[in-house]
Amino acid sequence: MILTTPILLGAEAPRVLTVPMVAAFLADRRKMPARHSVFKWIREQVAGGMLQPVTRGLYLNLMASPRPSAADAAAFIRSGAVVSLQTVLGEAGVTNNYSDIVTSVVSHGAGHRPSVRTVRAGRMEFRFHALPDRLVDARAGALEDRLDSEAKHPRSTPEKALLDWIYLGESPRTKIAGPPLDTDLDRIDKRRLRKLAKAMGLIRPLNSYLERKRLHDKSGS
Repeated sequence: MILTTPILLGAEAPRVLTVPMVAAFLADRRKMPARHSVFKWIREQVAGGMLQPVTRGLYLNLMASPRPSAADAAAFIRSGAVVSLQTVLGEAGVTNNYSDIVTSVVSHGAGHRPSVRTVRAGRMEFRFHALPDRLVDARAGALEDRLDSEAKHPRSTPEKALLDWIYLGESPRTKIAGPPLDTDLDRIDKRRLRKLAKAMGLIRPLNSYLERKRLHDKSGS
């Protein structure tokens, strides 16, 4: 029962590891490994710089390719979380206020209110914002319009991220301000943005934001 570090290497290696996942890797054909063996192996990999602790029992596999980021862990911290808002728009170059904070949305419905408590892990910080189910599931638009198919973790397209932010900025249930006006919308697919806004019922809020942005750009402020 030996798990060598090469199993952590390459494009097929898991980008995020939980303790049960490590135990499954360490298992032989007859039985699961002893608990102390699992944690001993984890400590060795952390000490060797191969695993990075995120939260208790959750680790980034720094040997995976391409190298994972904190965003890969968001859906493990909050089940169903989709990276969106500032993180997506900052990395896409739509906004210039990118930070190391990972922002995600999680869905809520009748009788189900997910935790949106901020999680801090070393230099990493994860912020979660609740959206109604209808703004997260298939009712919000086609899958290819909502989610980035090239991402290694659940991640909104820039167009969906902008609309998520517009919705939250106008919602009386949240304290988050809407998206800034100094955005580079040339990096946004306008056709996809309109399709999603129609599906999400956000045509009016989108138009309001675009008008404010037009006046902001015209004033040169």
